[in-house]
Amino acid sequence: MKKRFRFVYIGAAVCMMTVFFSGCQENPDSSIVVNKDMDHLIEEAQKDGESGTDIANIAGEYETYQISFSDESLGVTVNVDAKVDIPEVEQMSVFRVQQQKISQEFLNKVIEELSGGQTLYDAGITLNMRTRKDIEAEISGLKSEMENLKANYGDEAEEYMLEYQQAIDALQEEYENAPEEIVWEGNESDGLLHSVAEMVDKEGGEDFYQWEYSLNPKGEVYYGANNGENGDYMSFFVQNNEERGNCLRYRRGKRGYDFTATAIVLSTVFDNVFTGVWPADEDRAAECAGSMYGGDVELVEFTDEPTTISEDEARETADTFMKTVGLDDIYQYYEGGLYSEVRDIRVGEDTETEGYRKLYIFRYMRYADGAFVTFDVKSKHEEGWNGDDYVKKDWPVECVEIRVNDSGIVGFDYNAPLEITETVVDQSNLKNFDEIKAAFEKMVMITNAKTDSELDSGVMVEIHRVVLGYARISEADSYDTGLLVPVWDFQGKVTNEYGSEFADSVMTINAIDGSIIDRSLGY
Repeated sequence: MKKRFRFVYIGAAVCMMTVFFSGCQENPDSSIVVNKDMDHLIEEAQKDGESGTDIANIAGEYETYQISFSDESLGVTVNVDAKVDIPEVEQMSVFRVQQQKISQEFLNKVIEELSGGQTLYDAGITLNMRTRKDIEAEISGLKSEMENLKANYGDEAEEYMLEYQQAIDALQEEYENAPEEIVWEGNESDGLLHSVAEMVDKEGGEDFYQWEYSLNPKGEVYYGANNGENGDYMSFFVQNNEERGNCLRYRRGKRGYDFTATAIVLSTVFDNVFTGVWPADEDRAAECAGSMYGGDVELVEFTDEPTTISEDEARETADTFMKTVGLDDIYQYYEGGLYSEVRDIRVGEDTETEGYRKLYIFRYMRYADGAFVTFDVKSKHEEGWNGDDYVKKDWPVECVEIRVNDSGIVGFDYNAPLEITETVVDQSNLKNFDEIKAAFEKMVMITNAKTDSELDSGVMVEIHRVVLGYARISEADSYDTGLLVPVWDFQGKVTNEYGSEFADSVMTINAIDGSIIDRSLGY
């Protein structure tokens, strides 16, 4: 119970962080951001201009961009000391894209490469099977709560005792029919993607698949795990979910099964203790415990899963895997390193110990025309009433993440893959960097204005890199298609008036028309 509640909290916290990234940077009503008509954008991209195809000189003499400025009325100070990165390409294009499902063929390749030939079982049944040990723990917890109520409230607690006792009696009845251990035999996985609607009444898996159906009623699912008898616990999860995004996840470890079956498609924030990841050479476990649990939990390092190999050796392992499963011609290495990461272990040998392991995490991004699609943690998000229907949809960030330690690949995430369906503009006309930086200097103050005027402290924006690449945009009312367009990404860190730091893409500007792109809106 503690584990499940704890990671529901973390998931909510991540969503809150995403809201901060997007909600605190709403676009003001300005001509610089409202002109986002797709047809007009394509017309601008097709124009002949001085800078049109001259990518090498698009930023003139700007090898670096340095400036400091502030606005006391908005409470914002901006310091820019950034390298200006321009890809060595002759042209940048505009591509039409759509979401791509995880195919059975790709799932087969991944299982073949990562399962080590082990038998996989239906994790919707096995990893959600309640054993006598699980039920005993719940009974013990309820009895402890009853004792605390009696000790603190005396006779006033009596009215609640009947409810507690009824819950204990129900659990005791369940205990009599529960297995001592997880039953693996007879629950072998067929290795196939299935319609979620077909799985809701699968015997033994009703709880999991009905929960999955509530999150993905029209999509597909696969959830498989080994039995852990060899001391390695691995699980695979795939969803094709038109409302929350498509993904494939794999995790392996010696202490238990990392929970992979979450419907929210999140990418790793590399340096944020709030989400349980920080550079491995920094001692931030206590800070992380404070952010994630309020400081009442001690995080211990799991040293039985060492990472002593070099980064080059780990990268070679990851690169080889990318080639083997056929992703190397689409994605290239973007960023990564050695990190400490808190594990979400729900079932295994030591599910009561909160801890982290050190491992390499490598991110790969789509590489088109010799330029990267730039990374940003924010997903396109839409939520609200559409007539009589309440709509809640996400179009997550496309990326590949691979986790490596001394035992090999221990994590693989294939998040929200795209399919390029058309080259809309082969050689796109681009604005020069003087126009782009003017837009940045105007809008960065407004979009980061402090919200609490009562505080003396202000907002600090620091920019350390400016890069020309691609970003996905889409129509406000469409989740089926979008465009990859050239953008200028201003990357760095924002420290708000409360002292909270968020390292991310601070601002993304459309390189074609100079409009500000709100990643959470998708345009």
